[in-house]
Amino acid sequence: MTATAQKYDPKSYGNCGDQYLAHADTDHLKKLMRRDIAGFYNRLSVTGKRILAALIQSAPNSGSDEPFPFVISSLQHNAKCSKLSVLRTIPKGEKAGLFQCKNHKSGRRHGSIITLYNERCEYFLSLYKQEYGLLTDTDHDRYQVRGVTNADRYQINFGNRQHQQGKVARSLNLADNTDLLFSRLSDQGKRVFGIISSIAKQTEQDEVSLVIQSVARDAACSEVTARRVFKQGHEAGIYTKRQHERGPRFGIILKLNSNPMKRMLELLHAFPVQHVTNADRYQAGVTEHDRYHDRNDTDPDTKRDRYPVTNAILDHKQAVSPCQSRADSNSAQQPVTNADRYQNPVLLDRQIKNLSGSEENEEERWARRLLSISTDEFQIIWPRLHHERFGPDQISQIIQHRLSFNETILDIENSLHAAEWELEHDTFPEARKGPCNYLFATLKSKGTWRRPVGFQTPNEQALANAKKEKAVIRELQELDRKKSKEADQAAQNEKFEAWLKTQTPEDLEAIDALCSMRVSTEATKRSWRKSYWTKNISRNAA
Repeated sequence: MTATAQKYDPKSYGNCGDQYLAHADTDHLKKLMRRDIAGFYNRLSVTGKRILAALIQSAPNSGSDEPFPFVISSLQHNAKCSKLSVLRTIPKGEKAGLFQCKNHKSGRRHGSIITLYNERCEYFLSLYKQEYGLLTDTDHDRYQVRGVTNADRYQINFGNRQHQQGKVARSLNLADNTDLLFSRLSDQGKRVFGIISSIAKQTEQDEVSLVIQSVARDAACSEVTARRVFKQGHEAGIYTKRQHERGPRFGIILKLNSNPMKRMLELLHAFPVQHVTNADRYQAGVTEHDRYHDRNDTDPDTKRDRYPVTNAILDHKQAVSPCQSRADSNSAQQPVTNADRYQNPVLLDRQIKNLSGSEENEEERWARRLLSISTDEFQIIWPRLHHERFGPDQISQIIQHRLSFNETILDIENSLHAAEWELEHDTFPEARKGPCNYLFATLKSKGTWRRPVGFQTPNEQALANAKKEKAVIRELQELDRKKSKEADQAAQNEKFEAWLKTQTPEDLEAIDALCSMRVSTEATKRSWRKSYWTKNISRNAA
């Protein structure tokens, strides 16, 4: 062992400061240092020894005094102990002069920065390995049972597992930011990057829009973990992160960098992510002794999921019976309050209600119709309003506001058609904040839009087209009847002329004598002869 021990002051034993920064050259100080480390080691509990050994072994470069970051949660799972044990043991190790610890510059939630004192740490590890025979656990360890259940808090197959760490460390280039980030990621963080890559493959674009709550739910982690992973990827240069231009509730937009993202995909394929197991903190089915219990809400109507799902699932929720006290069974129940934190907004009561019943009025029918319009349908019906960033979200807010004050919404749809018509014909009024804000404020306060000159609603246009079509059909039918009548008249004239040619002068005189009126001219004779032919000859022939 090289002579690199720090200066030692017996009067200030255990104080970690400048006394460990200078080098000592005497064997006497080495012996004092080893005596103090041995005494400190013997006073530690089994869990404390395992925590400090795991911390020393987690240094990326053994034998180097370069500072490195660590997170308490990762150390607790490597040492298989509670977070409280880690928090108690770290100050003891710092006071004994094994290392120097300070908070991360980005804040405590990003972990701490550790600077090891190599000679003291090497001697500590030698004592640890000598006692446990190079094993990282003991037979009497409280947290080593292999047959764990989903109620066990500290399991050995959580996060970056120990049997993977050596393989990953040997295969990664820690000089590269992407590899360095991957080496620190837990399985939850890897699942977040897997979701980013899958969405990028589906959209075939280098720009991805994400909602943090959805990603956290799919990755089986908390929103804080998802946000931390997004920030770490941004700082590592894998992508650039910005907020959605329509506001934070629309999520974030990631601009992917091809080479770092490609490297991250290679690492995800080389070191597969552990699937969600019973070691995951956020499980769908929990046992009765799980740490994170669901609240026993007294009112099932106020019990809402944190991540809203469909109304059909909400309707199938079972009512929760209030807990009755055995000691006082005759006492009155506590009044139910609307104190649940995650409640649906006012409008969702109308959405959950079965609007197909007999109690549905005209306002509710129009509300159901407008709320059922999707973004794609809105873009097809009102493309110019969609281009101005007006859509179903604005309609929902307008309906919720007006129905809460018992104001009508019957003219909302026709108003949208009128605004679309004005945008199409460049007659929309000048708006300082844009057409979207102008239209939203107008419909929210008045519920209607002005009727432009020459504008017709789709229903009016359809009725006008139907009237025009009926008039055209009537005119065509009249023309057909006229042509048919003229054709029949021409056929009758031809038959009459043919009959007239077959008659002799005597027959014609006899026919003329039958007329009660005097026929003296050729026109009157022809008119009488045709009338006679129609009544007697043509009818009898038919």
